[in-house]
Amino acid sequence: MSEEKIEDESERTEQLHKRYEWLDQFRGLIIVLLIVSVITWPLSGDLLGGVTPIGPPLLNHGFQYYKGYSAIITIIDIGQQIFMFILGYVGFIAFSSRRDKKGIGAAWKHGIIRVAVLYGLALLADGLIGGLLLEGSIPWDEVLYKGTLANLAIGSFAAYLSIFLIPKKADVRIYLCMGILILHATLYFLPGFNHYGPVDGPLIFPWNALNHAAIAIAGTCFSQWYKLDPSDPNVGFKKRILPVSTIAIIAFYCFDWIQFAEHHDATTSLALLAIAASGFLIAVFYGFEKMNFKVPVLSEMGKNMLLLFIIAFIFDQYVGFLADGYRDFLIANPILTMILVGVLPIVIEAGIAMLLARKNIIVKI
Repeated sequence: MSEEKIEDESERTEQLHKRYEWLDQFRGLIIVLLIVSVITWPLSGDLLGGVTPIGPPLLNHGFQYYKGYSAIITIIDIGQQIFMFILGYVGFIAFSSRRDKKGIGAAWKHGIIRVAVLYGLALLADGLIGGLLLEGSIPWDEVLYKGTLANLAIGSFAAYLSIFLIPKKADVRIYLCMGILILHATLYFLPGFNHYGPVDGPLIFPWNALNHAAIAIAGTCFSQWYKLDPSDPNVGFKKRILPVSTIAIIAFYCFDWIQFAEHHDATTSLALLAIAASGFLIAVFYGFEKMNFKVPVLSEMGKNMLLLFIIAFIFDQYVGFLADGYRDFLIANPILTMILVGVLPIVIEAGIAMLLARKNIIVKI
């Protein structure tokens, strides 16, 4: 697609709905955290095997250090779920604006294309490159319902479907979200269900996909609540967004004593934590805008969030190369490691985002 065509598409989109600076700031923060998770992953090491981990453990998945029950959870373990919340949030804006101005057919066309592209990327990344090229076979479970991109596709479709079925009442859609969370938690308690895929257990069940759908639906509710009073977003924050986020964080705390948060299964406690964190974060960035405060570069990164997320996987190979061949050097030189591994990938991604913004290019994926 040429630059001119991309700009034309951006202009058409701008006519369909307003772009929120604070939302791009929020999206930018999440893409930074996702980039961090990609570059810390190859540095995990092996505590039991005597391979020293590199980098801050808080900024890596907890299961990379300890695989067991109950799982160790870090802030990175809800990054994928917050990403899913964002897609639900912006999905409501995109779907409803097209439905209202161009008709339901145009809205579904946009939604189906988005889901198809995400599944196409899942086939490419998890199936052909990560599977067939590196492992010799295509892991269809990762492509269809277990992988990150597959979950984003499933959650996005669930968000669009919920908006179609319950278009006017976010207060009703949130009960659909709660029902899915309760269903997931109930099934998770049952001994006949396998929690880790088709290899070890009697029943395959898409744990990740189910609660990602609930999180995406929650995102659509928060998005609609923002316009609870079209003339004053503060009303939506005060009456719905912040109260529901507070209830979610309390529910997470209580339920985590009963059924632990776990990344691979996206348990209900983890989903509640992600919904709460997402609600509080959008309030934070909305508040920043009201105070005329903006974090540099985050808006530019947020505008091309999915593209930068895909590019980030190149750095997984770069960091993996350093970790495999120069681990002792990285351990012995923490400042240089911080620059080469912790800072350089983010700076490069930020540079790409700034270049795209300067040329007014927003790549729709």
